[in-house]
Amino acid sequence: MVNIGEFARLGGVSTRMLRHYDAIGVLKPADVDPFSGRRSYDVAQLPMLNRLVALKGLGFSLDEVGALLSEGVDPAELHGMLRLRQAEFERRVRQDQHALGRVRARLRLIEQETQVTTHIETKQVDALTLAVLSAAARDASRQSTGAVVQTLFGQVIDRMEAVVADRTTPVAHYVPSSGDEIQVAAGFAVPADSVPGLQTYDLPAAAVASTIHQGPMSGIAAAYQTLAQWAEAEGHHDALESPRWREHYLEADGIDETHWIIELQLELT
Repeated sequence: MVNIGEFARLGGVSTRMLRHYDAIGVLKPADVDPFSGRRSYDVAQLPMLNRLVALKGLGFSLDEVGALLSEGVDPAELHGMLRLRQAEFERRVRQDQHALGRVRARLRLIEQETQVTTHIETKQVDALTLAVLSAAARDASRQSTGAVVQTLFGQVIDRMEAVVADRTTPVAHYVPSSGDEIQVAAGFAVPADSVPGLQTYDLPAAAVASTIHQGPMSGIAAAYQTLAQWAEAEGHHDALESPRWREHYLEADGIDETHWIIELQLELT
């Protein structure tokens, strides 16, 4: 048996929280001195405390935590519940990141209204896991790559809907292949878990130069030219020798492309 201070240290919580857990009946001490009122805990209670902290940290209320622990949830069932809650939080993070990208794009468009030239931003982007399908386009022309991307996204959406997979942040990645061919991967940001019927595709963290294109995809060539001209002027010759492009579709719903917003990125490293 250990005193409340030592049990709090071992469990990574405060003594105040342990007293609160005791008061509401979620985690009672193993012994309470009838004269001094000092609480003592058994080291064997640490797994219970660990479960309590994990459940609370993942958003369960203390009432829910108490009910779950009192029902004697076995480790396998608890693991499954935590995995579901983890997936929900990951989905919210992806949605928030996509929403943040849209807000930033709108701000950049507003800034461009007062500038003569298109705004180019250089930044470090985090690694991103996608569920994709991939295929080769015969060359780098928009006519060729656009047809491939459209077909791939249609197939990806069908397969994700079939398994009720969450879709956020559509991305297309273009990588030079053999000859004039361009390897195209198109899909959606997902957690690390794979989506049945789709490839797991890891976009590495990278330094990129980016610009925002608003309007139909038929006009995105101007954004590509702007980034290429900027890279040439800034001395990023390596990035243009075998260019890797990313298209993040921040707003791309519906057939009418008038208000579509795409962030175009050229990988610099």
